[in-house]
Amino acid sequence: MSTDAKATCKRYDALKSEASTHWKHCEEMTEFMAPTRSGIISKRSPGQRQNRTTFDSTATAAGELFANFIASYTINPSQQWGGMRGKDLQDDEMQEWFEEARDMVLTDFSNSMFYGEAPEMLVDWGNFGTGCMVSDELPFSATSQGGWRGSRYETIMTGRFVGADGPDGLADTLMYEKSMTADQIRKRWPESTLPGKVQRAITEGKPDEKFTILHAVYPRSGEDMRYAAGARKMPYASCWIETESKSLIHESGYSEFPAVIPRLMRTPGEFMGRGRGHLAYPDTWTLNTIKRMSLEDLALKTRPPILHRHDSVIGTLRLTPGGPTSINTHGLPISDSIQAFQTGSHPEVTAIKEEELRKSIRQMYFVDQILMLMEVNKSEMTAFEFAKKMELLFRVVGPIYGRLRKEFLERIWHIKFVQMFEARAFPDPPRQFFEQGAEYDIVFENPLERAQRSTDVDALGLVAQDIAPWLPIYPQLTDWLGADEVMQMILRTRGVSARVTNSREQVKATRAEREAQMAQEQALAQAGQMAEAAGHAAPMLAALQGGRSR
Repeated sequence: MSTDAKATCKRYDALKSEASTHWKHCEEMTEFMAPTRSGIISKRSPGQRQNRTTFDSTATAAGELFANFIASYTINPSQQWGGMRGKDLQDDEMQEWFEEARDMVLTDFSNSMFYGEAPEMLVDWGNFGTGCMVSDELPFSATSQGGWRGSRYETIMTGRFVGADGPDGLADTLMYEKSMTADQIRKRWPESTLPGKVQRAITEGKPDEKFTILHAVYPRSGEDMRYAAGARKMPYASCWIETESKSLIHESGYSEFPAVIPRLMRTPGEFMGRGRGHLAYPDTWTLNTIKRMSLEDLALKTRPPILHRHDSVIGTLRLTPGGPTSINTHGLPISDSIQAFQTGSHPEVTAIKEEELRKSIRQMYFVDQILMLMEVNKSEMTAFEFAKKMELLFRVVGPIYGRLRKEFLERIWHIKFVQMFEARAFPDPPRQFFEQGAEYDIVFENPLERAQRSTDVDALGLVAQDIAPWLPIYPQLTDWLGADEVMQMILRTRGVSARVTNSREQVKATRAEREAQMAQEQALAQAGQMAEAAGHAAPMLAALQGGRSR
């Protein structure tokens, strides 16, 4: 059954109306915190100045540092920051296949615009509380070859998208507008029936005329999929609609929801999240106002207004350096006839207040902690001390990371794995993959993840220190620790590759070989002892036999 374009547009308008109050607040914040996001509600012309009334950039710099820090320590392209792992940790064949798939996904990230679009999404996520990035396979073209064509990522800025959550609390509906030219629409969907206005623009030689296109992605009902076929039978609908005529241009589908919509913090019952910018906005607005007033005061002090008695100035008052001005003092001192205006302000008090506000803003974005704990110019700081300081910072950011992990990192890996698997971009998996129901875990090896997992290894080290003095007296204390389980936990926590570890069967074979070798050495040692004993016994036996013969 074809999608009702008018009903979809009506739902989009309802969701847009619900989000408008949130967008209005974000619009007020953009000029102070993220000038590149200006125009959330209003439309801005390309190249238009974005920070016309901004007098202090503390919040802007803090927001960028916070977003870049999160990006550097979660999706750093120089690290193997994520991957997949089979449920059976002892199945090395499965683990090696997942590691090969991981490397191919990471390569796909690097070959696409992922590392350019994801930090842009994190700017919206950090400041306004909600980010949005769409992941899809590159569209088919005449030059496309068979197999996986590569990925396309697009960050949708705040104010351009709406959505809704599914039963699990994760977003399962996304609707956003795109401005596309008639030529782009024709090339994107060459086999579709285009709306009348788009066709006329192409026929009349206006290929660059722009149209607003709505892309709606939402879960299909069982009834919709029952009699459908092809892409229309997939769990998630993908509908492209020309908004003015409400005409459906193209409909397809996805087997997995193709977008990530992470929220930093949420007010229960609301879809849109709230970011660090919502906390810092009062101080940011106050700081901007104080900075503007202090600049006005500075202008008054630099070039103060001139006060003079009525009719004391003859001609025009000249304020240029060395410019002569004739005055009539009427017999009074010159200072009583003309003088500069004194503001009576106290700029030192203003400077103290400005610094307090800057400090407050930086604390809300964790800037001071980031800069302080990343400082490595002290010669007395060892590598261990630096690692512990970084670990402390990661634990401070940990609560924020928890939601980001679920709504962004895990989801983008799952989306990309499914898209590439369905496109047969990976080598054929082992038979166990299908026998076990294709179950796998998504794991991450970024510094934030390792810092949270390292508590288990740290706890084990503390236990070893605690029982060390008692082992000579009670050696049976170590019976509570399983050697294999301890080693597996350490390998898993440190992210050691399955390619360099042995399987359970290999470990058993190694131990059996070691036991056989030890048994052989023990047998040889016993034989040597018996031979030595026999050598000592031979003279004695000879002496006894000689005594008997006499």
